[in-house]
Amino acid sequence: MVVELFAALPDERRLAYFDLGDPDGVPVIHAHGAPSGKLETEFFRLGDRAREAGVRLIAIDRPGVGGSDPRPGRSMLGWADDVAAFADSLGIRRFGLFGYSIGAASTLACLHRLADRITAVAIVSGAGPADVPRLADGRSKDVAMVLDFARRWPWATAQVLKFMRWGTKNPAKMIAASGKGMPSADRAIANRPESAAPFAAFIADALRNGTHGVRDDLRLVASPWGFEPEPSEVSVLVWHGAADTNVPMAAATWLADRLPNAQLTLVPEGGHISVLHERGDVILARLRDLALADGEHSDSRADPDLGR
Repeated sequence: MVVELFAALPDERRLAYFDLGDPDGVPVIHAHGAPSGKLETEFFRLGDRAREAGVRLIAIDRPGVGGSDPRPGRSMLGWADDVAAFADSLGIRRFGLFGYSIGAASTLACLHRLADRITAVAIVSGAGPADVPRLADGRSKDVAMVLDFARRWPWATAQVLKFMRWGTKNPAKMIAASGKGMPSADRAIANRPESAAPFAAFIADALRNGTHGVRDDLRLVASPWGFEPEPSEVSVLVWHGAADTNVPMAAATWLADRLPNAQLTLVPEGGHISVLHERGDVILARLRDLALADGEHSDSRADPDLGR
C-alpha cells in the first residue's frame, strides 16, 4: 500500500505526496489533473511503471487538494515556488516534471520559473491557456460547462464537486455515467471492471477535506495563467490523443509550436485518459533518458545540504 507522506514548507504549510518508483532513480515531480490528486497515480499504475523505468516519481497534492494544506489566493506561479521549496526540503537539486491534464499548467509554471532546475518535461493530455482563441474548439459540453462555472461562479462549481464526491460512494455507477461521453479509447478503459474503484477513489481522496482545493485548480486553469510558456533549452515531451474531447488536440499543437525543444506525439484515436493509461511506461522512460543523456542524474540526486 502506498504511504502518504508530508513535507513542511517555510510558511508551515504541509504538502502531501507519494514517493513512488525507484528511490535511486531520476527524480520526476508529477502534477495531477482535476478533479483529482496524487492518488490518480494508482489508477494509471505509475508507481510500478516508474520503478521499471528507473524513475523516482514524486506525486504531490496541490494546496487544498487531498492531504495538502490550503493556500488561500494561490496562483500558478505560486505553485512553482511551492515546488522549489518542496524539492529543497527533500534535498533534490534538479528534477523532471510530468504534467497530466490540467496539471500541464502547473508544470509549465514550474518550467517558467525554475528552468535551471528542470531536467526534462512531459505534458500528457495537457490543457492549454483559457484565453487563447480556438484551443477549446471541440471540447465536450460537460467539461466546457465545468470550466465556465469555475471561472464565473465558484459557488456553483462547489455544488458540482459536492455532487461528484457523493457519487464516489457508488464507483460502478459513477464511472459508467462518466464513460458515456468519453471517446471510444477512454470508454474501453472505463468499462473494465477493475477501473471503477480506483477511478472513484482518486476523486474522493482529492475532495476528502472539501471542495476548495479542486475548485481553485479548475478556476486557475480556466482563467489567465499569469504567465506565457516561453522557449527554453529544456526538452519537452508533448503527448496527446487525437480524439481527446476533454482537452482538444489544438492545445498540444499550440504548445509544441511555442517551444522549440518540444517533441509532439499525437496518438491516433487516443482519448484523454487512454494515452497515459497505455503509454505511461514509454513516457517515463523517455524522461529518464533525457535526464541521463547529459549526465544530469548525478546532479539531480538528493543533496543533503539543500534540505538544511
